[in-house]
Amino acid sequence: MSKYGIIVNAVKCVGCHACFAACKAENLTAPGVRWNHLERVEHMKEGIVDYFRVSCMHCEEPKCMAVCPAKAISKGPHGEVLVDGAKCIACHMCEAACPYHAPKFSDPEKQSYFGAKMPLCTADPKPWTTRPAGKAEHCTLCVHRTSEGGKPACVEACPTGALTFVDYEKPDDKSAALIRAAQMMNEAAGTGPKVRFISKLTDFRAMTSVKA
Repeated sequence: MSKYGIIVNAVKCVGCHACFAACKAENLTAPGVRWNHLERVEHMKEGIVDYFRVSCMHCEEPKCMAVCPAKAISKGPHGEVLVDGAKCIACHMCEAACPYHAPKFSDPEKQSYFGAKMPLCTADPKPWTTRPAGKAEHCTLCVHRTSEGGKPACVEACPTGALTFVDYEKPDDKSAALIRAAQMMNEAAGTGPKVRFISKLTDFRAMTSVKA
């Protein structure tokens, strides 16, 4: 069985936010809801800034799934961590348990950039853009794309090749090399994140303060 993830190469990332904009456009998330975004670490001595994309890490052992009392969180066909908004009771236990603070909750009164009560998409809404307001949500690894052989929108949009969509079970030579070089963020959390990071200077393994 395939296990999908993303390798984020901070050496190549220029902080352009194309991945963030692509995610917003693809998934039509509500105002204030960020499924992914850019963070930075400054290395003053070397004169280098590492930019990197963060999101739900699609963990092998997701703490959010373990604590959800409504059983609203499950694994997708390729290891994606997915939320069923219809089951979610908005208790925020997943948010408290996640080492990466990935679960997001939209404001029911702010569901559109074009007016508080207007829907996000009025013309031909897609299943992946329709979510109940105020319930848990986060990056899905664009399962609607990958299930048809495509790549996540953020990966496709990256102009510098800083994001690589990988299959941990069946990597090609390029992906295998990236996987070997990549670090798990907050490795001590023990969740086995499948979104991992490459840098010459930043120690992602010890990083605990970045909030997706």
